[in-house]
Amino acid sequence: MRPSDSARTRLTPRLALVLAAIAATSVLAAAPGAAASAARTVRTAKPAPYLLALGDSLAAGYQPAFHGAGPPLDHATGEPDLGYPGSYAADLASARGGLHLVDLACPGETTRSMTATPAERRCATTYRRELDAPNQEAAALAFLAAHRHQVALVTIDLGANDLDGCVVGRRIDAACLARGDADVAAHLPGEVATLRAALSADDPGAHMIGMNYYDPFLAAAYVLPGATGAAVASLSLSATDALNAELALVYHRAGLLLADVAGAFKTNDLLPLRTIGGRRLPLDVATVCRWTWMCPASRSSAAADIHANTAGYAEIAAAFVRSLPAR
Repeated sequence: MRPSDSARTRLTPRLALVLAAIAATSVLAAAPGAAASAARTVRTAKPAPYLLALGDSLAAGYQPAFHGAGPPLDHATGEPDLGYPGSYAADLASARGGLHLVDLACPGETTRSMTATPAERRCATTYRRELDAPNQEAAALAFLAAHRHQVALVTIDLGANDLDGCVVGRRIDAACLARGDADVAAHLPGEVATLRAALSADDPGAHMIGMNYYDPFLAAAYVLPGATGAAVASLSLSATDALNAELALVYHRAGLLLADVAGAFKTNDLLPLRTIGGRRLPLDVATVCRWTWMCPASRSSAAADIHANTAGYAEIAAAFVRSLPAR
């Protein structure tokens, strides 16, 4: 998903983990048997596994409450703070336990920019400097190649930015939606197939999960008056359902698991009604109001924003956890 152009967003790659030197292991001179035992220990020890997060601003952890800034730097490493609490990827790594997060996601990423040269402008410098890569897909492939047998899980959320500019105020641009859908259908299958093939070649047991999307514009039923808001919400829901159907098909064909974020956000559930801001609203509208920044409490509040809040990111992470096979 794409923050406003005025926001000063930044990538949150957590690349201290990528660049951390592996501690050298020395074997002290000892009896031959002891040396052989130590050597076996070195050969069989496994490094801690990585979670590689790819996609758009939801994986990167954008929230307007942070004024468009990324997480604060960890002064010990000079890299973004791993404790930053605004990304489903960070929550997922914590929930699974023992996974080190490397987050290459880029705010504003589309299915076109994922493989474009130059990359999405917010992230091009980081990809080039850290992984000598021209775009996010190339950066992900470079990371996988450099960390063979160390990546246990890859997540991706991609496609929403191909369509999110199609809702402007009280109007939905049908031609824009058609172009966005065509871009997703044209670009996403090859991208996820390439990434999945690289991951499987390295470790056939590693998992890759793609997510579908909640519909932030359901909030029109809260923000806009009467029939106007209901009509915008209804049209937006139809577009979201179409996108999610396409994503499910693409991910299934590429052998990915699916995190049902749309289901977690009750995207197609009208009942039971919930009370938000003193109003009785359908469950899907109320859920978007609770877990995103789309429903300002008053006219003096900050502008509406499509991104998840901290509670919303936790729910997205929970959807990813539910998609994984039991251990």
